[in-house]
Amino acid sequence: MLRLSLFLLLSLLLHLAGWQLLGAPGVPPSEVAQAPQVLRLGGLVQLAPAEPPASPPRTLAPAKARPARKADSASVVARKPRERAVERAPRPASVVAAPAAPASPVAAPPSAAPVPSAALAAAADPEPAPVQAISPAQPVEVLSHKPSFRRPPQPPHYPAQARRRNQQGTVLLEVRLDKRGQQRGLAVLRSSGIASLDRAALEAVAAWRFNPQQHNGVAVPSRVQIPIEFALTASR
Repeated sequence: MLRLSLFLLLSLLLHLAGWQLLGAPGVPPSEVAQAPQVLRLGGLVQLAPAEPPASPPRTLAPAKARPARKADSASVVARKPRERAVERAPRPASVVAAPAAPASPVAAPPSAAPVPSAALAAAADPEPAPVQAISPAQPVEVLSHKPSFRRPPQPPHYPAQARRRNQQGTVLLEVRLDKRGQQRGLAVLRSSGIASLDRAALEAVAAWRFNPQQHNGVAVPSRVQIPIEFALTASR
C-alpha cells in the first residue's frame, strides 16, 4: 500500500508540473524552473491531508524490507528441510510379482527291466565251486639193494658165438617195479661192450618175478640194479 500511494503521488505531481509548464506562456525560463518547486511544495501540502498519513522516510528504508526477505528466506530455509525430509522418505517400492516360470516336466526314471527269476535264484544260491579231487600222494620210489623173488631167478644163457670167441664181460641192468612187484621198466645202465652178452642179460632178467618192496609195512614202488657177469671160467 505504501508503494502504491507513493507512485500515485509522484504521478500526480508530474501531471501538475506539466500542466503548469504548458499553461504559463511568456514566463522566463528561470521562473519556469522555479515554479515546479513551488507547486511541488504546495501540492504536497494540499494533498497531504487527503492521503493517509505517509510513513516517515525511514520506514521506506531498505533496512525494513530486508527483514521481510530474511523472513521469507527463513521460511524458505525452514521449508527446505521438510521438502528434503519428504524427498528422503523412501517410497514403498511396488513389488511386482514376476510370473512364475512354467515348471519343466521332470522325466520319470527309466523303470528297471524285470530280472528273470532264474537269474535271481542263481544270484541267491551261487553254485559251489567245484572241489578238485586231491589225489593221494604218490609213494616215493625207493632203491632196493636186496630184492625179493617169488621164485628163484634163472641165470642168462651164454651165447655160443661169444663163447667161441672167448668174449666175456659184465652188464649192469636196472629194473623198475611198481608197488605190486611187477616190472614196469628194464634198461641197461652199463654195457659189457658185447651186444650178444647185453641181449642175453636182458632176456634173462625180463623173465624174473619180484615181490613188492615194503617200506614201513607199506608196499611201495622200487628200483633194483642187477649186475650180470659173463665169464668162461665162472660157474653158471
